[in-house]
Amino acid sequence: MKKIVLVALLISAFAVSGFARGKKPVAFENVPEALQEEVQKYFMPLEIQLVTVKKVAPRKFEYTFTMEEGTQLKYSNKAVLLEVDNKDGITLALVPEKIQEYIRDMFPNATITKYEVDLGKKVIELNNEMTLVFTKRDKFLRIED
Repeated sequence: MKKIVLVALLISAFAVSGFARGKKPVAFENVPEALQEEVQKYFMPLEIQLVTVKKVAPRKFEYTFTMEEGTQLKYSNKAVLLEVDNKDGITLALVPEKIQEYIRDMFPNATITKYEVDLGKKVIELNNEMTLVFTKRDKFLRIED
């Protein structure tokens, strides 16, 4: 029985280590075309300082773009925005309109510094240190500490 458990643990460790590889630099030209178009749509002519790719599951990758003015973007290989972050404020066109309206109404002097899509929820960080959580359908849920 101990041998079976040991073999199972070794197999899981090898499987996990295959997915846990670090980020690797990649040329912008080698990024999927749909993703190139998405980045160019919102951020060109800004210079891209670095593009990295990380394998997160079989046939699933995350691409991280670091822009010259400090914005950091994270997309899936299917051009789905996962995160955008900039301490000076992010491009509002990336944030759903319903969320923008809520923030304009409730926090008129705030700037969105981070937008993240995570496990069916959307998390917004504001320059006033507040973190807001919305549903995947952009309905306000709560303020986090």
